[in-house]
Amino acid sequence: MDKVNIIPCGPDRMDELVAFIARMNDDPAQHVAYFGVGEADVRSTLAEAVIPPADGFYLAYENEKLVGIFGVDADPEIGRAWLLGPIIEHDAWQQIADELFNTILPVIPAGIREHELFCDAKNVNVRQFAERHQFPSRGETAIFSLERDAYNRHPIPAHIQNFQESYFNSFERLHNELFPNTYYTARQMVEKLDDHHRLFLATDGDKLLGYHFCKTESESGYVDFIGVDSSARGRGVGVSLLASGLDWMFAAPTTTRINLTVNAENDSAQSLYKKFGFVCERVTIGFRKTLQG
Repeated sequence: MDKVNIIPCGPDRMDELVAFIARMNDDPAQHVAYFGVGEADVRSTLAEAVIPPADGFYLAYENEKLVGIFGVDADPEIGRAWLLGPIIEHDAWQQIADELFNTILPVIPAGIREHELFCDAKNVNVRQFAERHQFPSRGETAIFSLERDAYNRHPIPAHIQNFQESYFNSFERLHNELFPNTYYTARQMVEKLDDHHRLFLATDGDKLLGYHFCKTESESGYVDFIGVDSSARGRGVGVSLLASGLDWMFAAPTTTRINLTVNAENDSAQSLYKKFGFVCERVTIGFRKTLQG
């Protein structure tokens, strides 16, 4: 192997970074699930990063050819770093991955105690990398997508409304109960609300029955969270919440498809999504390591 030079991405190499990720991520054996598929998905992921990608990514070159990338994003509020990669096109995959890994580690802010990886289940290289670096598996997740032409619409009842601050305490309690230690806190979701992020609530008077947080990104939409209180399950609340979000996302003329992830063993949720026309695109696997000290 010729000498591999590792350099920071910087603003001048962003287009090259995006093109490399988009090309490689089409292959399940290389796919890193944070990025989605296609340049639009990659750019949307990078645009939402807390650490600017120009600072958080490093690139590996051999004879001036880009052969690998690895980046990091982190949220000090929840104490987690997302390791965005590695994606490498070289026979010395693990060696280059380790060199990139050692380079990006100092970028992670002090106080971060959780490191996370997320790849296609067919990505043997990342799975081996995770095992070598002692990242425990968090289980498999199914990624579903819904094309506009395949959308099976469902009626939306009157008890679905946009977020109101008066429900925040109930929303926070339910979110923490259903999704402990996840990537967005309840307050972070509320602070993100704008023309591209929406939080729907299912209510019965003053009682919160459930919620749906979703967003649009360029040509796609994404179902981030759907949660239903245990006392309201079996009453069609999840169907109503999902329908509300899908209608809103597809109301944007640029939205051609909607994506979501779900636990690969959650058959009931997958059945719900299939009723609306979603199909399973791939199965992914997550890894998370908690640092000591």
